[in-house]
Amino acid sequence: KGFRVGASTTQRLDGAVYSASNAALALAQLGDEAGAMAEAQAVSRRAPNSADMRVALAALYYSAGRAADAEEAWEQACGRNVGCGKYRDLDYVRRIRRWPPVMVDKLEAFLKLKQVPVLDLQLPVEVK
Repeated sequence: KGFRVGASTTQRLDGAVYSASNAALALAQLGDEAGAMAEAQAVSRRAPNSADMRVALAALYYSAGRAADAEEAWEQACGRNVGCGKYRDLDYVRRIRRWPPVMVDKLEAFLKLKQVPVLDLQLPVEVK
């Protein structure tokens, strides 16, 4: 599984990675978030330069309330060759990457969090 036919032992993971990526997205659409997360994590291990699955993991982690893991997955996606820039454009994710609606919604929720400015709140100091 995942190897070329013949004498070569060079792994051919590209087809397997695409299939597993699509399976992760489909599982999320069907409501199996745990299965989607497990599949996306497996893809991220097999293909560490897959920005698509790192961004998907960020969206899944955020929807599961794991904000720190979501941020880490996003940063890992941004550091890859492809980067995360295109994934800020939901039209790209929807029409070009063809993510299912549930995953687009999850990514949108995560991206809205990223746009919220950090407030510099200074609490009053009590003087005695």
